[in-house]
Amino acid sequence: MRMLSWIAGAGVLALASAASAAPSDPPASIIGGTTTTVDQYPSVVGLIIGSNLCTGTLVTPTWVLTAAHCVDPAVLGMASQEAVTASLRVHFKTVDVLRDAGMVINARATFKDPMFDEKHLGSNDIGLVQLMSPVTTIVPSPINLTAAMAPVGTVVTIVGFGSTQQSAGGSVGVEFELKNRTSVSCPTLGIGSDANLLCFSQADSKGTCQGDSGGPSFATIGGKSVVVGVTSFGDQQCAAFGANTRVDAEQAFLAVHVPELVGCLSDNDCPLQRTCFARRCIADPFSQSGIGSVCSTSSDCDSTICAESSQDGKRCALTCSVSDSASCPSGFDCLRANGDVGACWPNGAGCCDASGAGGPQAMVLALGLVAVVRRKRR
Repeated sequence: MRMLSWIAGAGVLALASAASAAPSDPPASIIGGTTTTVDQYPSVVGLIIGSNLCTGTLVTPTWVLTAAHCVDPAVLGMASQEAVTASLRVHFKTVDVLRDAGMVINARATFKDPMFDEKHLGSNDIGLVQLMSPVTTIVPSPINLTAAMAPVGTVVTIVGFGSTQQSAGGSVGVEFELKNRTSVSCPTLGIGSDANLLCFSQADSKGTCQGDSGGPSFATIGGKSVVVGVTSFGDQQCAAFGANTRVDAEQAFLAVHVPELVGCLSDNDCPLQRTCFARRCIADPFSQSGIGSVCSTSSDCDSTICAESSQDGKRCALTCSVSDSASCPSGFDCLRANGDVGACWPNGAGCCDASGAGGPQAMVLALGLVAVVRRKRR
């Protein structure tokens, strides 16, 4: 079996004879991890690119997130990006791609971050696969776009189809999970910057190896399992360290190809008469259907939320967190409705008392409960 170096080739696994090397039974553990079941990580996929193996994650119905080197013609030894696309197969609904192909979808297009350089690993190792047809039976995994949500010390679960033993030995093509891995400072391992990478020690004989490249590291954020990193590279023996590309550091590349994944970054990313707030293009505040405008029903509002106060009538609003001042656009306060949940309400609307007291708390007392009515999106 021909192997590309884990450090120089950034972890693509050659499968020239992998099928004959597969064991009669899936292994019980994979570099300290455990095998998975088909329904456990449905968004995680096996990528076979010619005779090479990588891992990826479905992040929208038509896009799979992976590593740049998994779709880089130079790393794969292919003539062009078109050749990579033509040879790539995405395997869903299987935990053993060499024995059970599962649901296979071809690629329509493949993209690597143009800034990726396999000779200078440590940043920009991010890639995308556009599927030939959308996947509607699997819920895509959300990605993390806020660096502060994945600091050093983040605990993750890593999933991949790679080698089961150090030095790229054992079986390949079987999906495994490795839970409770805590990221450490990258400079302490001598492998790059914490701004670009999530780094993990593998001195305990647990971690990633060839074939795991492009696979996700999941962290629990807001009660959800979110992709915070993409397996990128490690030492040649898979015994000292592993490094994952931080998804939040690669937003510019993602925005070019999958803008709906990243959302807007500024008002310039939105159409006319729409404003960028919390990565969403919302109708301009106080415009027709915009938050702050008068409404009768939720169908009058771009946000589909028509809130009502006892003194100020009904206005289009956004739900917000009373404890988070940034959860409403400028010019709006979060008025409490129930617990920490509230509605974004124009500053001072219907609130001014004889003493001139103002601010969110004064408005809450004057307005009472804000009734939030929702309408299902089509």
